[in-house]
Amino acid sequence: MSLRAIPCLRVFIPFALGLAFGSHVDTPIAGLGYALLSGAAMLCILALLKYPFRYRWIFGAFFQVLLFLTGFYHVIRHDERLQAGHFSPGIQDCHYWTGIVYDAPGKGARIKVPLRVESMGAAPDAMQPAAGNILLLFDISPATQNLRYGDRIGVRATVRPAEPPKNPHAFDYRRYLHFQNIHFQAFAKSDSLVLLSSGHGHPVWRAAYSCREKLLAMLQQHFPTQAEYAVASALLVGYKEDLPDDLRTAYAETGSMHALAVSGTHVGLVYAGLFFLLSRLRLRGRWGRLVQNATLLAAICAFALLTGASASVLRATVMFSTYLLGKAMFRSASVWNVLGASAFGLLLYNPYFLFDAGFQLSYAAVAGMVFFYPRFYRLSPLLPGWADKAWQALLIGFAAQIGTLPLSLYYFHQFPVYFWLAGWVVVFGGAVFMAGGAVLVLLDFFLPAFAHWLGLGLYWMLWVINQLIVGIQHLPFSVIGGIWIAGWAAVLLYLFIALLGATLAQRKAKWLLGALGVLSVLGICRAVRDVRQMGQEQVAVYCVTRNSLVDFIYGQNTLALSDSISNRQVMFSAQSNRWAAGVRETVSIHIDTDTLIHHPKLLYDPPFVQFSDKKMVLLHDTRLTTVAGVPPVAVDVLVLSQSPRLTIAECRGRFPFGMVVFDASNSWKQTTRWKAECTAAGIPFYDVREQGAWVYAK
Repeated sequence: MSLRAIPCLRVFIPFALGLAFGSHVDTPIAGLGYALLSGAAMLCILALLKYPFRYRWIFGAFFQVLLFLTGFYHVIRHDERLQAGHFSPGIQDCHYWTGIVYDAPGKGARIKVPLRVESMGAAPDAMQPAAGNILLLFDISPATQNLRYGDRIGVRATVRPAEPPKNPHAFDYRRYLHFQNIHFQAFAKSDSLVLLSSGHGHPVWRAAYSCREKLLAMLQQHFPTQAEYAVASALLVGYKEDLPDDLRTAYAETGSMHALAVSGTHVGLVYAGLFFLLSRLRLRGRWGRLVQNATLLAAICAFALLTGASASVLRATVMFSTYLLGKAMFRSASVWNVLGASAFGLLLYNPYFLFDAGFQLSYAAVAGMVFFYPRFYRLSPLLPGWADKAWQALLIGFAAQIGTLPLSLYYFHQFPVYFWLAGWVVVFGGAVFMAGGAVLVLLDFFLPAFAHWLGLGLYWMLWVINQLIVGIQHLPFSVIGGIWIAGWAAVLLYLFIALLGATLAQRKAKWLLGALGVLSVLGICRAVRDVRQMGQEQVAVYCVTRNSLVDFIYGQNTLALSDSISNRQVMFSAQSNRWAAGVRETVSIHIDTDTLIHHPKLLYDPPFVQFSDKKMVLLHDTRLTTVAGVPPVAVDVLVLSQSPRLTIAECRGRFPFGMVVFDASNSWKQTTRWKAECTAAGIPFYDVREQGAWVYAK
């Protein structure tokens, strides 16, 4: 493939690198905007100059540098905190806010409302104009459930910057919000909310969200159970917030989660179905092609609006629209050029898309399918027609899995072994359901009686699909979990895949040798990491609201001491750190146990812990300080949990300690009193609730 055939991809790469570098640096450079304007003028001059052929690289090199710096400038200037009149300098004194809901509110344990601020003030009669974005978190109530895109609201709330993760290697929600261009959030009470007016925002987006709500209401009538309704709304509308946790886990562990997001697959099915119908009309000539492409483009855009124009469907819509515009101009568009052009256009609109996992996975999957699928298919044996279709679906899924494998391991730390089996279920089942769902929408509008029977059939079809997915999840060795790779390892994996692809394309031994060399580097790094982990020693007092959880990690094992904590809380707070530490075996002990545990590196005799060279006391009960006839025992660290009614002086009299750690299960008032005592006595302390998990590693 000639580089001249993919100019858009060549433009996209330096621009994306500039975005990535700018996001990492995250510091504006004074005068860069004027420098870019001067550079653009210089580029025009270079394009007009005539110079010897051997200096032809000068223009290309200058253009690539200019694109890189443009990406750097673009991503930094996109930050909402750089808006004129941003509210951040005055948030300490302001508790009243007005603004417009600029996106559809999210529903979960709380209602999440993205607000574009218009004014703020210390009192309702002292409001001043302001700008910026806030994520408001409300408890679920009739008032908050009725909030819609375009509503103008007033609210009383204390706004704070988004907090970093409180536990090591945990999901960085602050970073996630940053790439949503939100840097401040507030927990607000439902009774502090006032709806001022409605109907603001862009009319196209209002129509899109209105269509989505009507579709969801229609689906709720035909799919009465939560699991089937949740899957139906995800397949047709891309709305996944009602998915039960167990079903979400089943789809994730079988590699089928992509089917539950309206994305390139769904837009592709719409395109393929409509293209098949239009091809029967035999539209010929230039005008025939224009009519065909215009109809396809309008249908794809209408589908995007009908499904609420989610980020995934917008990516696919831009991709297919770019392809159709290329065809309308009677040019044979390279798929790689289409990918580059669509990605470049999306990043011009919002540079933060580059750091969205969905954006990365979408383009990686398409790139994998475009490159590997035709090469795999050419090596395939001749099969009967029905078997060939199933084989093609398998190869497409396998090619997409190759493209997304490094990202999947990096983000989700697991590999679904039976993705190919689940792929047959969700691809063929999803295609049939989408066709049936489109007919269901039409029948519900024109012939409700027939819609009832079709809805009943589709309901049982989804029930069967869900049962099959859950069954695949429970097959032996269905998922390989606990895989932890760093960002540089994901890059090396992509280099390995690229070299394998070059081997398939050019059939030269040098590419295969390069791939084996990269694989050897990865293997050596993994071996070094395993050896280092075999000798590691780590204590982690995690930040778990109103609960206690302490890990003692030695080698690739851990002893976990906790109170009545749920598995979900453990997964959220501790699992990522355990994966990063390479933990393979976890022994969980309730904090109230009297069991004596003895290991070469660990002795636990409640409330005492001897871990390597650290002596600790885990104190959660006043009775542990009142044992008669026992002399004081000096320790290095005292961990206080569950708010025992003790003073620091009483604790120090029984257990003379070097420092004290307050975990997140203690009440705020008790922790405040202890901190005041420590400050007055000059005792070192660590507050897990405020500072995040306390980690000691040797």
